[in-house]
Amino acid sequence: MHSATEEIVGFAKQTKFEDIPDEVVEKTKFLILDSLGIAIASTTLPISVQIKEMVYRILGIQSQNMAQRFDFGCTVIGEKDLLPVTHASLLNGSLIHSLDYDDTHTKSVIHNCAPLVPSALSGAEYFQTSAKDFLKSLILGFEFQIRIGLVAPGAFHARGFHMTSIAGTFGSSLVFGLLGNFTDKVIVSALGVCGSMTSGLFEYLEDGSPVKVIHPGWASQSGIVASLLANEGFGGPSSIMEGRFGLYNSHIHGESFDVEILTSELGEKWETLDIAYKPYPCGHVIHAFLDAAKRIYSSDNYSVDSIKSIKCIAAKGTIDLVLDPLGSKKVPRSSYDAKFSLPYCIASILVRGTCNVDNFSEAAINDSKVLKVASLVSYEEDPSQDFPKYFPGSVEIIFDSGYRVIEDEKFQRGCLENPMSEYDIEKKFIDNTTMVFDQSTSQQLLDNVMGLETLENVKPLTEMLRF
Repeated sequence: MHSATEEIVGFAKQTKFEDIPDEVVEKTKFLILDSLGIAIASTTLPISVQIKEMVYRILGIQSQNMAQRFDFGCTVIGEKDLLPVTHASLLNGSLIHSLDYDDTHTKSVIHNCAPLVPSALSGAEYFQTSAKDFLKSLILGFEFQIRIGLVAPGAFHARGFHMTSIAGTFGSSLVFGLLGNFTDKVIVSALGVCGSMTSGLFEYLEDGSPVKVIHPGWASQSGIVASLLANEGFGGPSSIMEGRFGLYNSHIHGESFDVEILTSELGEKWETLDIAYKPYPCGHVIHAFLDAAKRIYSSDNYSVDSIKSIKCIAAKGTIDLVLDPLGSKKVPRSSYDAKFSLPYCIASILVRGTCNVDNFSEAAINDSKVLKVASLVSYEEDPSQDFPKYFPGSVEIIFDSGYRVIEDEKFQRGCLENPMSEYDIEKKFIDNTTMVFDQSTSQQLLDNVMGLETLENVKPLTEMLRF
């Protein structure tokens, strides 16, 4: 009897690019586009400098003297010179996640591109593979990573584990092993090693620390390390998922879970199609509330100065992440903290009409008018909301006149049931990349990504990402 990872690896190794439906390939190109745009915008943030400087110190080099340090390496987005494969993936994964603007598969509650695009990009460079192999390995990584979360939706989050960094370690290893054409035995062993490298906790919510930024990068790096170890004959258990001390029994012991979901409908149900984009650079569970609030903001006779109270009607999972403790959520302690504050984000919409990248600057989060509106927010738990299958939200506002308005959003924008258009995704990419590039350069990169399967390799991408 085969273990879950043996079945998954067997399926992945047998899958050809031509076996993957065209719509899945097209969706993946848009996901790559979205993630690269976010990473490019993130290079303008101070936090990107902090993480890069840490990597340079590990390598024993000065950042300003990087040139020619490595005869062969991999691309780091926003750097002209190459770095070792593991360090490149750490930095790129952190950049993609820095703005909290990256995709989420809602039902598994996993950010997919942040841990896997870096390992696919670095792996394609490291092993000099074709662009089609790059796409294929990334898609198969998505399918595995998502299913890890679907085995027990929301259960890891409820215990304070960040599923993106846990599942992302396994997904990264599969992607890298496929690009390296490692044997089934080696890849299975690498996934066994990953079980001792998974990490990522939600305690950052308690004081607004930005540590979550590095979760996907660390997962991407760890998955590659596991693959390289296994390829040298270093072993890990094949029962890492379902075993007595495997992932689920160790992390969510006592919860109900179905490990068979890991291998269910492989090649038939493509979970990649259900990955949702983000229209706002903040916690995904906030988005439905923001669209609901925006409809109120855009209504006739709306006046922010006349708001008496604001009530957010939310699922417990949403409350735990972005509403509790309410007192500190009303006054974000940092720009990163503000991204997980529903009171701040909804106040930004109700005062400015926007909740965009600029609205999370230090000056913006200390705007007295926004904080005054945030202070009016309360919440009510609604156990009937379909969370985490979806991230719904309801907003009730009472005005000084006694007028009461309620807006509901059952499906967060960007998901399959309430999709962003191709135009929306491309506009988001152009908006993000023109923070660094001119319009024509942004358009060229867009064209290269959307024509990936026609390219010989990923060089047309990586060359443009080194700036």
